[in-house]
Amino acid sequence: MEQKVSETEFAKRELDDMWIINRFQHPLATDEATNTTKDILLPCSNILDAMLHGDMSQPAHASKTRTRTGCANCRQSRVKCDGEEPCTRCWQKGWQCTREKLTLKWKSDYQSRGLAFGREGVWGKGPSSKKKSGVISTGKQNWSPNSTVYPWSFVNQDISTMEWLYDEKGAPRYPPSMEISVIRPKRDRFGVAEQTPLWYSPPVFPYPQAQKHAVMVEYFIDQVCPRTTSSLKIASPFTSVILPFCLNGSENGLVALQALAACYWSQSNPVHTSTAVRLKSHVLGELRRRITAEPSYTISPDPEVLVLMMMLSLYDIVDQCDKGWVVHLQGAKDIIRLRRRNLSNQTQCPVTAFAELFFAFQDVMGRTACAKADLFGPSFWDQTDRSVNPWMGCSPELVSILFAILDLSRIRPKIDTVLAEEVDFSMRASALNRRLGGLVQVLADPEDRALQAVADLKRLACTIYLHCALYNAEPSTPIVRSLVRRIIQQLSALLKENLIINATWPIFVAAVALDPADGENWPDPVTGELVCGRALVLRALATMAQSTVTSVARVRSIIETVWQSRDRDLATGLSGRQSSQHNDWEWYVVPLSDALSLAATPLQSKQVSRLTAKTLTRH
Repeated sequence: MEQKVSETEFAKRELDDMWIINRFQHPLATDEATNTTKDILLPCSNILDAMLHGDMSQPAHASKTRTRTGCANCRQSRVKCDGEEPCTRCWQKGWQCTREKLTLKWKSDYQSRGLAFGREGVWGKGPSSKKKSGVISTGKQNWSPNSTVYPWSFVNQDISTMEWLYDEKGAPRYPPSMEISVIRPKRDRFGVAEQTPLWYSPPVFPYPQAQKHAVMVEYFIDQVCPRTTSSLKIASPFTSVILPFCLNGSENGLVALQALAACYWSQSNPVHTSTAVRLKSHVLGELRRRITAEPSYTISPDPEVLVLMMMLSLYDIVDQCDKGWVVHLQGAKDIIRLRRRNLSNQTQCPVTAFAELFFAFQDVMGRTACAKADLFGPSFWDQTDRSVNPWMGCSPELVSILFAILDLSRIRPKIDTVLAEEVDFSMRASALNRRLGGLVQVLADPEDRALQAVADLKRLACTIYLHCALYNAEPSTPIVRSLVRRIIQQLSALLKENLIINATWPIFVAAVALDPADGENWPDPVTGELVCGRALVLRALATMAQSTVTSVARVRSIIETVWQSRDRDLATGLSGRQSSQHNDWEWYVVPLSDALSLAATPLQSKQVSRLTAKTLTRH
């Protein structure tokens, strides 16, 4: 008991010392003039007596469980802090009493983690129910309209929102300054505005190399792509297949696309010639590097290689039909052969399928003029497919028949041929003639007059070529003269309606097979005067010069040379053909048509046709 009393007395003395220290730190407790200090600060010994004897009186009201001035240690332990500096708890335990600095907390962060924010009832000890967390209002809200995302979209906008259009006169211009501007609302294919104008930032190209010549991409979309289809209602493969591939997966393909656009633009504006040559040189260098450095089994499956070759071929075709396009054609043949051998059981992607179709079609149409051996073979053409391809302007069955005519013409019997070979040749030629006569090409849209017209013209031109190549027909042959008149008559009607079609090959065939002695006249679509067939052909070529991705200049040059040769022979009455084994086509046309591209793809735009008609009227 004595030991316990002595410990109690020791504790009283220690607490009395603490009380003295507290009075020293709080002047309010030492103010004798204030009677309330005695009620606020009691000697610690009296408090200890009350605690030991259990007669500590309860406060009249519930004490606060939290304060805003608590120290860091008390807040971390979630106990009440007396707010002193240092607080009693830290002083007793010998801790450093510090106050936390201001910390910003965000309600959205807590809600995203499913936690209550601040004092939203998590640590509340009262009987009141906890507050419910805020819920996002489900009332009427305003949403910003989003533009349609196409496969060729950029990061922040698609091509349809570019402001690089044309001025009131229809002439292409450079894009405006790259400042942020409001873009006019998009329009669908029927011209209906969509949503409201949105704020767009400048277009972002996926590759730095393409950013410098971004205007060429817009020119390719607006001026080149529409010229690569024979239908007003069906998109060109260059728009739906090649353009998305170049924008999304091929930097070199995008540069090649710009090179082709610059080359085509330079035909009317020589300022872009240097840009076209520079871009082509870059693409050609990259293609050579890949072919030299990479093995064939990695090059052949890559569709980018075929796309680059296709763009370079079109570049050379547009550039005065340079013979370099045949080099790319032969290179593409090797790439396609390796690809088909290595990937025979795999489905082709749309890019590769179209590239192969492009080169195979160029091969067939070019061979009709130069009469050389085929490069791609007949496997690309389905003999039973009569549906008209909008890009080719005819059905695969028609191309298959034309391919067979080309092969059969190369084995045409000579003078010393045996009778059995002549009979076999005649039977095969008759079979092709019957197939061609019974061919009915089917359109996906029967109302597409432009596509129907070009399909009919190509069937007539194929019939003329069959008689010239297999039956040794001449311009004066009645069947040839009749077919040529039908083609020229349809051209006259189309020109009168300002409807330009994919008619490079039919015009070429009809022009070189036109009889110089034929006195038939047709009304001029502009002046209404009666003109001869040659004048109408020249007018059609002049109209097509501004609406086709090909070199009309070389086509016209060959046609005029053939006319001059026929006129000279007709005037002199002498011709070396009678003493040779060549027919009329082989004598007049083939020697002039080496590396001539006839698979042109003009535009069916009435707007371009009207502009062309106005140009012809002024001249």
